[in-house]
Amino acid sequence: MILKMKYKFFVLTTILLLSQLNFSFGQDEILIPLGSNPIIKKHLQQSTIATQKVLSVDTLDLPLIDDFSSTKVYPDQNFWTDKAVYINDHFARNPLTIGVATFDGLDEFGNAYNNSSVSIVGSADTLTSKPMYLSTKPSSAGGGVYNLGDSITLSFYYEKQGWGDKPESSDSLIVEYFNPATAKWLRQWSATGPVLAGQDTTFLRAELRLLNAVFLQDGFRFRFRSYGSLTGSQDVWHVDYIRFYKAYNSISGQMDTSLVDVAFTDPSPTMLNGFTSIPWEHFVSLSSTVRDAMINDSLKVLYRVNDITPADVGFNNRIYDYAGTYISGFGAVNGNIFPARPKNIDLSYTFGVDSIYPLTPTFRPDSTFFTIKSYFSNSQSFLGLKSNDTITATQEFYNYYSYDDGSAEAGYDLVSAPNGKLAMRFDILKPDTLRAIRFGFIQQLLDVSNKLFIIKVWSSLNPETLIYQETNQKPVYIDSINGFATYVLDQIVPVSGTIYVGFQQVSPDGLHLGFDRNTTSNSKMFFNVNGSWTNVNVADGTFLIRPVMGDSVLFVGLPDHSFSSHVNLFPNPSNSIIQIESKQSDQFERTEIYSSQGQLLKSDSFANSFSVQEFSDGIYFIRIYDKYNQVIVKRFTVLHNR
Repeated sequence: MILKMKYKFFVLTTILLLSQLNFSFGQDEILIPLGSNPIIKKHLQQSTIATQKVLSVDTLDLPLIDDFSSTKVYPDQNFWTDKAVYINDHFARNPLTIGVATFDGLDEFGNAYNNSSVSIVGSADTLTSKPMYLSTKPSSAGGGVYNLGDSITLSFYYEKQGWGDKPESSDSLIVEYFNPATAKWLRQWSATGPVLAGQDTTFLRAELRLLNAVFLQDGFRFRFRSYGSLTGSQDVWHVDYIRFYKAYNSISGQMDTSLVDVAFTDPSPTMLNGFTSIPWEHFVSLSSTVRDAMINDSLKVLYRVNDITPADVGFNNRIYDYAGTYISGFGAVNGNIFPARPKNIDLSYTFGVDSIYPLTPTFRPDSTFFTIKSYFSNSQSFLGLKSNDTITATQEFYNYYSYDDGSAEAGYDLVSAPNGKLAMRFDILKPDTLRAIRFGFIQQLLDVSNKLFIIKVWSSLNPETLIYQETNQKPVYIDSINGFATYVLDQIVPVSGTIYVGFQQVSPDGLHLGFDRNTTSNSKMFFNVNGSWTNVNVADGTFLIRPVMGDSVLFVGLPDHSFSSHVNLFPNPSNSIIQIESKQSDQFERTEIYSSQGQLLKSDSFANSFSVQEFSDGIYFIRIYDKYNQVIVKRFTVLHNR
């Protein structure tokens, strides 16, 4: 069942009321749109260039062609003057080429344009071209001036919703042209919701012929704008393969509007069978037979032959270890050519993987990674863009288990469910210890960061067999590290065989757990709101939950300070002062102290010690936040009559 209204606000009492939310829901579970974009925020943390304003006003010659395969997160600044749209390869469905521009209600910093608790609708994302020469022809085109007979054309492809939120009939995507003489923008085209059958999975083509000579001026620009909700990743549109060009071919005397390009359309798949990451130590402990079974013996890449079928298409695949050393691959260097394929349909090619990963020295004892590169072996013989002829991915063997691809397209909530529980099944490959759990919580207008939950680990759900729990936890939003918050457990928990990792919420409020729509793990995901466990069925997807193995919490690719040290409290119990001992305490910023019932008692800037003299005898919890807003929770006891 789909709600046909836009998200306005939540009313939370004993029932979670949904008002104007445009996502799937069942009786007990719902999906909600993102309230921010952690991938953009991570990009901003890592790049100073991304925060700089676009100052260049270079005027471009025709043609302008961009399929959004040459950059990620932000549009290619060689063509565009703004950064509001989100360049990605995971939000659209069945794109023409790898990468699209996604229009929603989030700005260039990954935040909602308006954080009001009520529905705010207006002009949202914009994608604006640099100024263009539409009077003066370049010398390469023979010089002179353009005229209407040149049939200057803007063509593009657009899709409604994809894996995102549906636009409604009041929402729109528009195209405007800029008249330099009057400094005014004039609307040329528009499309509106709602999403009809199949429009969430299909890109439609739009072709606009320039018919008004008033625009034949140097300094001309065009732009796309979306109108919809300003309060999150809602009312989503995707645009692919924009071309602004002279369609009339003076040599042939004919119009030439074909899109001639052979392109990959989807990221490289995982090479692990059933996982996106498993701990390297677990993998190498397996027998060669079991290791072989863990690695897919073939990979499938997705691609399209657009408009004109070439004589042949060739594929190559190469795998490199963390140091860039060649490990294995498919196909000879000079090509693996296969018969021509049908045009303008989604295609795939499956090829064998000729060897498993070797057991060589690795990046860390418990973690390593490999680079998977797939490319057209004869791409130089194709017309069209070259940036979509290669896809590259990282295959993780980190110290955690995961099924997700690291991104959330929605959030998952349990509806009106005090004490509701959710869990994800993991089959541990070797006996080990569970050291931490990583949850990917998403931000939404309703702030649930002060809502309590209980981390839980079970060995069985039927009968329900609890092996560990930690109370007084709260959702933590992490923008700089893929949206995952790391909860280091107070105890190292021995685990083996099958375990179920998740949490129990305390209040009826959903906690906005990240939900990946590009992978499907429904058979491993469960929820319980009425005393019995049920498979998640609100939509296909995967919880952002990752159990961390071993006796330390070091993550490849993360700063070394990220929960890499143990924190000790002493003396514990205490009746006066407790010291906080950590080798990296200089990374900590603030602390919060809670009662055993979850009541916040004190909040301070971080100090190496704190007083408990004002507290009565009992058990308490201190939450220690570092500068990346990751959190460690430690338990302490106050006992005045020692």
